[in-house]
Amino acid sequence: MTNFNNISGNKMLNLEQNSDDIDVSFVMTVYNKEFYLPAVLKALLNQTGLKNPQYIFVDDLSHDRSVQIIEDMTKGMKNVIILKKDKNEGISISINKGISLAQGKWVRMLDSDDIFPLNSTEKMIELADIHHADMVYGSFTKTGKEPMDIAAEYMSEHFDYTYKADALKTVLGGHFTRMGQLIKRSVLQETGGADTRVFIQDESIPLRASRLAHGIIKMQANVVLVPRETNNLSKNTHQLDNDRFFAHYYFLKDYQNTLDKNICAILYAKALSDNWKFVKKNLHHPYFTADFYLYILSKIFPLNPDFALLDKMAERFLSLSDVLRSKP
Repeated sequence: MTNFNNISGNKMLNLEQNSDDIDVSFVMTVYNKEFYLPAVLKALLNQTGLKNPQYIFVDDLSHDRSVQIIEDMTKGMKNVIILKKDKNEGISISINKGISLAQGKWVRMLDSDDIFPLNSTEKMIELADIHHADMVYGSFTKTGKEPMDIAAEYMSEHFDYTYKADALKTVLGGHFTRMGQLIKRSVLQETGGADTRVFIQDESIPLRASRLAHGIIKMQANVVLVPRETNNLSKNTHQLDNDRFFAHYYFLKDYQNTLDKNICAILYAKALSDNWKFVKKNLHHPYFTADFYLYILSKIFPLNPDFALLDKMAERFLSLSDVLRSKP
């Protein structure tokens, strides 16, 4: 088994035990989030309607009090794993290490600055069981509030949702990128979790999981509450453009021979769109570039992927100096 550095928390950890005993595994990546963690953990540890949850925390070598806060707030609890890594590797690698330790029927992932409404997990599992869906997503809202001010909120009991049998097509046609999703553990582990070649996992996890998933639900309800933001990667537009592009680029290259032709055309169009977002913000006279022409063309006609062209776009993204990359 992979060396997971320093695992603490559940002294009786047995990765071979019957996972049917655990209904949901929460997987949280952590890096210097001591400001948020008291409220995040208060909401997480008080999720309603769960029989036997598991909590997995993967710390990416924080140098603040993040680990101490987690240890203090989970002291004496069962099914707690705190993974203390001895080097900083990045979010995607961290989330995959947590996913590999999950034992529940379901896995729900979260960033360490996102707050779950107290009944959100229960509602998501209920819908998944009713429709036999492997993936459940909801909406999120940026509240601008202090973390502890939203740590005891509930989501509405009344909300609309849609169920789609074709998970991959649905993910490609909508917005499924925020953390907080619920995915069947067997699907998530079989697909390998996040693409570790992409630093931020938000795009690659739904893509990779939906390839194997049977059914997806999108709830028109806020299942994640975002408190006042102090500093996060969403402010780095180069990072976002880079990671969106590579999520689609690698997925298309990896599975081009097994995907429907129409799906390949959609993925190609998305990669061109990701590239155009970057070009529009960073190149002089962007509307006179081939990047813009191809972007518009892909909006009108389904195009066969040109991998030589995509490789050149990838080289441009890889040359960016202000983009974080995984460090395996």
